[in-house]
Amino acid sequence: MPGKAALALVAFLFSTLLVLPSSGLGGSRVPPPTLYRLHTFKLNLDGDAARERVQVYDIRQGTLMTPTTYFRVGDRHKAAWANIQLLRVFQSPGSSESGLVQAWVRDLNGDSRAEIAVRDYATASVGETLTLYRQRAAHSLRFSKLQTIVGDQIVIAGSGAAAGWKVLIKANHARDGLDHHELWSWAPAQKKWACKTDCVPR
Repeated sequence: MPGKAALALVAFLFSTLLVLPSSGLGGSRVPPPTLYRLHTFKLNLDGDAARERVQVYDIRQGTLMTPTTYFRVGDRHKAAWANIQLLRVFQSPGSSESGLVQAWVRDLNGDSRAEIAVRDYATASVGETLTLYRQRAAHSLRFSKLQTIVGDQIVIAGSGAAAGWKVLIKANHARDGLDHHELWSWAPAQKKWACKTDCVPR
């Protein structure tokens, strides 16, 4: 993305998404919100000649600069980008080290619809959260939440159309006191990802 376009996009996000926190605490100052960990994906969602843009990112705000993860879907209308959908994905429990780790935007299960998968880190004691959204219909520009998967560590399994998820559950989070290495795969009958191997009861 050209430098001027990138700056214009960031300015647009700040102007439309954020309300700057005010201090009101004597002489103390609250840092302004900061956009970071920006992931941009270009793909054709509606089948027309132009590609849409899906962005996943964190906003740091407040005295502790606590992260909040969002995604937005943008569609180009003539010379400008229009905001089609904006959703908050993850609210940090308070740690400045938490927030967005990875994001994937593509057809992850081979059904010809796009999914948005967002991996967020909470804390060492809580672990990670994978939040999945699915395109509402073929050629739709909007997404609906599909499910959330939690574990101590979550990584993608496979690079093809039918992606899965490897979920580590440490012994202190398992009822049997053992480490578990779960493998989640797409379950067509349930229309979501389901644990298939070494599963911890949920």
